[in-house]
Amino acid sequence: MKKLFALIMLLFATAVLSHGQATSVNGGSIQGTITDPSGAIVPNATVTILAVDTGSSKTITTDSAGLYSVGPLNPGNYTVTVSASGFQKLSVTTVVRTGTATPGSFKLTLGSSAETVEVNAGALQVNTEQIGVSGVITREQIDALPVNGRNILDYAQLQPGVILQSGQSFDPTKAGYSAISVSGVGGRTTRILLDGQDITDETVGTTIYNVPSGAIQEFQLNRSTQDVSGEVTSTGQVLVSTQSGTNGFHGNAFYNFQDARAGAADVAGATAPFQRNQFGGYVGGPIIKDKLFFFGGIERIKQSELDAALGASPVFQPILTQFPFVPAPFTDTFSMLRFDYNGPKGIHFFVRGAYSVNAADATFGLTPYQVYQNRDNVPGIVGGADFTTGHFTHSFRGGYEKFHNLLEDGTHGLGNSIYNPSGPSVGGNVTLRGSMNAGPNYLAPQGTFQTDKQFRYDGTWTKGAHTFKFGFDLNRLASGGFAEFYGESLYTRISATPGNLVAGGDPANPLDYVASLYAIGNGNGLFSERPGFGLLGGLSPSWRFGAYAADTWKASPSLTLTAGLRWSVDTDRANQDLATPLCSSVDPSLQFPGCTGNTPLFDQYQQGLGVRTHQPYANFGPQAGFNFSPGDHKTSFRGGIGIFYESSVFNNTGNARTETVQADFPAFNYGVASKGGTKIALPGFGTVTAAPDGTPVSTILSESIGQAAFEVNAIKAEYQAKVKNVAGTNPSYIGGGSGLFANSIYAGPYKSPYSIQFNGGIQREIAKGLVLSVDYVHNATLKLPISQDVNHSGAARTLNVNAAKNAIAATTSSFGCAGGSTSAAITCAIAAGAHITDFAGNGLDSGTTYLGGPSASYFGLTPDTGAAFAGTNPNVGTGLFILPIGRSGYDALQAVLQGQRSHPVPGILSTNYQVSYSLSRIVTSNGSASPTDQFFAGGQSFNNDDPNRYIGRSPLDHSNELSFGGTLAIKYGLNVSAIGHFFSAPASSLTLDTTSGTTGQLFQTDVDGDGTVGDLVPGTIPGAYEHEVKGAGLNRLINNYNATQAGTLTPAGQAVVAAGLFTPGQLTALNGVQQAIALGPNKPLNNAALRTFDLSANYPIHIRKLGESFSLVPGVAMYNVFNMSNFNDIPSIPGNGTGVLINQANAVGGVPGGYFNGPSDQATANSARVVRNSGTFDQGGPRTTEFQLKLNF
Repeated sequence: MKKLFALIMLLFATAVLSHGQATSVNGGSIQGTITDPSGAIVPNATVTILAVDTGSSKTITTDSAGLYSVGPLNPGNYTVTVSASGFQKLSVTTVVRTGTATPGSFKLTLGSSAETVEVNAGALQVNTEQIGVSGVITREQIDALPVNGRNILDYAQLQPGVILQSGQSFDPTKAGYSAISVSGVGGRTTRILLDGQDITDETVGTTIYNVPSGAIQEFQLNRSTQDVSGEVTSTGQVLVSTQSGTNGFHGNAFYNFQDARAGAADVAGATAPFQRNQFGGYVGGPIIKDKLFFFGGIERIKQSELDAALGASPVFQPILTQFPFVPAPFTDTFSMLRFDYNGPKGIHFFVRGAYSVNAADATFGLTPYQVYQNRDNVPGIVGGADFTTGHFTHSFRGGYEKFHNLLEDGTHGLGNSIYNPSGPSVGGNVTLRGSMNAGPNYLAPQGTFQTDKQFRYDGTWTKGAHTFKFGFDLNRLASGGFAEFYGESLYTRISATPGNLVAGGDPANPLDYVASLYAIGNGNGLFSERPGFGLLGGLSPSWRFGAYAADTWKASPSLTLTAGLRWSVDTDRANQDLATPLCSSVDPSLQFPGCTGNTPLFDQYQQGLGVRTHQPYANFGPQAGFNFSPGDHKTSFRGGIGIFYESSVFNNTGNARTETVQADFPAFNYGVASKGGTKIALPGFGTVTAAPDGTPVSTILSESIGQAAFEVNAIKAEYQAKVKNVAGTNPSYIGGGSGLFANSIYAGPYKSPYSIQFNGGIQREIAKGLVLSVDYVHNATLKLPISQDVNHSGAARTLNVNAAKNAIAATTSSFGCAGGSTSAAITCAIAAGAHITDFAGNGLDSGTTYLGGPSASYFGLTPDTGAAFAGTNPNVGTGLFILPIGRSGYDALQAVLQGQRSHPVPGILSTNYQVSYSLSRIVTSNGSASPTDQFFAGGQSFNNDDPNRYIGRSPLDHSNELSFGGTLAIKYGLNVSAIGHFFSAPASSLTLDTTSGTTGQLFQTDVDGDGTVGDLVPGTIPGAYEHEVKGAGLNRLINNYNATQAGTLTPAGQAVVAAGLFTPGQLTALNGVQQAIALGPNKPLNNAALRTFDLSANYPIHIRKLGESFSLVPGVAMYNVFNMSNFNDIPSIPGNGTGVLINQANAVGGVPGGYFNGPSDQATANSARVVRNSGTFDQGGPRTTEFQLKLNF
């Protein structure tokens, strides 16, 4: 750490002792070469840059190569004046955009310097300087385009390869927020900077602010090969600039109103009550003309909403009919104040403060009835200074911000109906998850804190034809909080298949099903032993360092070459502060031969893991590229390549920490009770085989939820009475309460994920005010975090014959059959009605399923009396370690057409439009990656032995994406604007059925023998549905599987047959073979394309008595004006982009809805219909109408 600090101070000292010019990450610049009529360079020409709105100016002299560069500059209108002896003075009106090098290459005309040539460069220009792919959303677009809720990230979809995502899909604490996916990567790690201040949520992803459109001037979105000065990210970066005051007073006040009774479409056939009031205003102007300016404002959203109750299995339609709506109120207030000062010697200072507070009732996708309340408070301040001396310019930024979130259950005031499905019970209520989501939200209560203390320096130096760019940044980050998951209610997983319905049960009553599992929380909520933010634990601190250097060489007036190097470090994101556990720390009852003394414990799972987790300090990302703009500079050819490193959110750090901490603190943990099980392992408590009243666990876990809930809650009550709020020995420690179960933790070979990006394309000014860009973009991301079971629990090759014989003997005995594990005893048990799950429930299964993950010794067993497929080392438990082994890729052809014209045709005063299209393919090896979770550690691949064996389309993949937005100013005052998005259907994977539970699935759905169950349907790859398989092809796939695979042995079955334990006929009789899949309808439901079109119209009424700038603007906007129906992915009940194909055994009475081979009627489709999401997120929702009134001055 001291060496890092010394390096940064050295860079800082070098910069300050220099004289410089820099471009801030959130400013723009003007740079170019001055030449004479023949193209020869003009050295020592005087270039003056004047900000039209503020009167500030900067003057610089071209160097010996005729080159100059000025920045950072606030975005806006500028006049560039160039004068040189023997030439006429040139005055050019141009526009500076955020993060963009505005072309400043001009040709002087011979003549008297007393004469001035005036040129208007136009607002749309070809970028002749930069190598990357980016786009700017301008103030004109922000003012005009219809965006529901005024969130700035909604506008980003105008850029190709960008998808808007609901923040609620990332984490419950992001209810009411939005995020953007860029170039094939979910929006969790898209970097967002506001005035140079990083406002990214480092705990779970996306942003800590809902920045409204009224606060900002414009923003730039980097899509590929971002500038070397950019912050750490392997995907997109958003650079946002707030508005500034000018020499004239200006501002606005507005009021927008929506109501379900006014121009809105029904939601799921009913008028869902909804009303939004959004209002606020901004004002800016001079305090001292040409010197000191201010800009500030506030806006608020007050939203009353009842959401339609959707998302449950159609078998529960009577409940949905009885309780058709769910409360979802939302409020959001954002305020800001900014001061700008043009100081002496050309120094520009600014300071900006912001405060955001919001509240939302949401479900985190646990629709319809698991409601929670989310509250956020976020203050922040940032300031900076920019100045020029000679051929150097310096830019400084410093800021502080704090995010505080509190999440509470939202069902407690809603009565005992479906919000408390089982009524009062011992120790708490029941929470249903799966085919029906209802009851107290299992994620509450929790609280989250984050603080950022940031400083950065950026500088450049021009010398000859070279512009050298350099700088550094640092950020002291801290995250903390608590999360009492599964603590206040009984988490109950329900799969409403006929096989799970108890005899005589009501299919429409969720309490009449046997639960797939229960999660029993210990009542604690800390994930770190380090105190912080007023809590006994939960703190995760980190330093972020970055430094960079680059050279831009103007090899000729038409050719720019760029090369640079960025270094970045995030400390302690993988718990590098913790020493690797030693065998001496293992509880004596869990110790085994070979693991003693200072022997590293993790080496018992896989050699090489037993070292301190690597801290990457050598994250060097080189980049290089060119920009060639021959002739008149109206065409540019650009290309770039670079390496860009990624960070890891603090949630990864905390979730993986508790098992490796030996300190005493009340750590979160939980136990799992699975259907068919006979015991429950409760960390810090022990193993439970019966409820307090003596009822065996085996009996409880075969009962209906309505019967079992009281017993399981009684067990939970005893558990929490012993461990809740007790700062004793960490019950989650891997060598103690976790029973040698490594449940997604970091170990030795950690590396930061990184992407290799390259792009190549052309940009052409087709006509004045009309620019076309076409680029090929590639983003290959490596070292993705994947949780791999390095102990390979369940792998067919790990069969322990003695353990298998004991499991067989226990099963045959339970059916009253003599002979132990003999073939005759097995045949006797079959005749008595035995099933493969009976044998698996006695140990003929993986250690993960039979023992829940801990080692056999945790339960007082030996490897020979534990699970038959315990893993390569049967002395330890499941060995899930987060390893940098995953991959993903994005390839796209992206095109953007931008147009801006005055009087294009008679009757039209002006047009401003943009059309974007991408043809893309996104692939990943992360089998449990949802559209948001590529970098969320803990995801597993589809093959545990070879995690990159199956690489296929991501759930985020949309092959075709078309977006457009534009405005028409019609003669006599009417303004009409539209924005639309049309995306092709996303991909889904097709997997085998595990809806009846995981017990015994090694023999039914582990077709590749790696120990994981619910495998991909043989013959398919991830993301096959909607691509290789679609429509009638689904039944062809099923028929082929049933003809070639159904009834055959899995590798686990082959292993027990090869060992002489079973015959193939016996496994067939036990259903211990691959199961036939139920046929689907001839026209199955497809994943749906996204189609949405928004339209607005307004009519400015000028009030010239109050001044030329005063106008009253009434308007109306219709979002999804044609009310096009949109749907979530069909496997929305199983979730995560994976489509389970129900087998015939679980389809007795019919396949339930929500599965690809299930019903394809309209009622089933409606269960996946897109409705309003949390906050203002309404992408693809039913039509709403907004009435607008705005006062401009």
